[in-house]
Amino acid sequence: MAVDERPEASVTDTDGLRWRARSAGSGAAYLDADEPPSAALALRLAQRRAALWPSRPRSTYDLLPAYGGLLAEFRAGADAAEVLRWLTTPLAAPRSGARDDESDGAATVPGPRHHELAVRYGDRADREALERATGRPWQALVDAHAGANYTVAFIGFTPGFPYLYGLPEVLALPRRERPEARVPAGAVAVADGQAGIYPSASPGGWWVLGTTEARLFDPSRAAPTLLAGGDTLRFVPLPDGAPFEDPQEGDDAPLASDDAVLRVDEVWTGAASLQSMPRWGVAHHGMAQSGALDPLAFAAALEIVGAPRRAAALELIVPRARFTLERATTLAVTGGGARLFVDGAEAATWRPHALVAGAHVALRPAAGGSGSTSVLAVAGGFRWPWPERVHPDLSAVPSTDARAGIGRPLRAGDRLAADGPAGTPRAWIGRPRYGGRAYLRVYPGPQATADAWGALVGTSWRLEARDRTGARLDGPPLRLERHDVRSQGVPRGAVQVAGDGQPLVLLADRGRTGGYAVPAVVDPRDLWQLAQAGPGTEVWFMPARLRS
Repeated sequence: MAVDERPEASVTDTDGLRWRARSAGSGAAYLDADEPPSAALALRLAQRRAALWPSRPRSTYDLLPAYGGLLAEFRAGADAAEVLRWLTTPLAAPRSGARDDESDGAATVPGPRHHELAVRYGDRADREALERATGRPWQALVDAHAGANYTVAFIGFTPGFPYLYGLPEVLALPRRERPEARVPAGAVAVADGQAGIYPSASPGGWWVLGTTEARLFDPSRAAPTLLAGGDTLRFVPLPDGAPFEDPQEGDDAPLASDDAVLRVDEVWTGAASLQSMPRWGVAHHGMAQSGALDPLAFAAALEIVGAPRRAAALELIVPRARFTLERATTLAVTGGGARLFVDGAEAATWRPHALVAGAHVALRPAAGGSGSTSVLAVAGGFRWPWPERVHPDLSAVPSTDARAGIGRPLRAGDRLAADGPAGTPRAWIGRPRYGGRAYLRVYPGPQATADAWGALVGTSWRLEARDRTGARLDGPPLRLERHDVRSQGVPRGAVQVAGDGQPLVLLADRGRTGGYAVPAVVDPRDLWQLAQAGPGTEVWFMPARLRS
């Protein structure tokens, strides 16, 4: 597929605002407004999303606002033309808060809300650095920041993180040259002419002015985010006093269950998590879609033990673990990269094993074997162990999203229960042999140019590292016209290229928006190859063509 062959469509609303939709591969499409980003456009984007979402095609599972438009994600291989027609539905200029009985054709959408957030300026702040960078005294910076009116552009980066318009010019500083390893939860911060707030502690390159105790994201709420695109905001200084305490993040206590079927005795730190289906319709909250990295191996594991297709299983991106069965069950391991041992004797993967209580199960890396990610399933699937922390709308899909506080990676001492009665196990005929090369079909992305496209698809890349967020490749640096772009929605499979020129292919736990150029998007149906690729695997991008 050539760069200039991307399908497009356009529409003009009754107030003259023109929108242009364009394809971004087999499972994504962008809708861009024909005007520069602004606080007014942020509200229009939030309103257009609210107006379009109820009439979405059955194939469409997310619609995400960013600075200049919307990103729609849909089932790979579905009718892209149908999605483009839907995105370019002509709408009358939305009227915020209109009554349902006002039927003059204008879209009726929720109006923006106003918020006032208390800030302890100076708490864990970069006070001296900000004074040096701006040449202004601290109190002048506080007065400027607290005296401004802000509008939420969109939620992205991490769950609940608001990008805000309205930052005074005196605070329009570039990002840090080197990101901090840990920006505190509740940090009120600025960078690149933007204001924002960190809902949870995380690495970051923004400058901190103070902290707020406002709970910007809470997965136990029906509406998990406090703020939404188009909302207005003011910061209210609190008098000097005791600093805020970071909210408790996670729980160090092992998971316990009275009817546990499996106990975790050893696991590689951060490498094992409960996953299931992806979590759809949550991108506008800044949440990851989560779900299995290798859906093929995942579905096979559930089928082998007779568990429902929406059940939870254990995914291990580093197959080194030991378990003890506390109840009799049927167990299976699929995927690649692991040797399975039961009570010290090697057992076949991709096969059901009826095991008794007290059996010891171990996974060990297979030297010279194929694959890299393993899936362990038990009869009935695993029960979601954090029901009280997550609203039912979110816990209906038992997939871990650690950044959103929906579960966490498993640790030694955790005990997991089965979720339902055992089904009928079945033998699996054959098993895949994961190759030493990955061939990934790609489509032009939003920053595609002929030169970038030619360099990307004409190069042999090597996998340098991979986790659930993305796969980093290594090769001749890919030089683009511009590597930093205004934050945009990034679909699963987006190929981001930062200033070092090395591609990063985004996977299930990616941030839903990003500020690096995306010259290409991998077909999501090919991403399982990266889940099973080890360091050094040769990766080729193959030009693809959308069906007509």
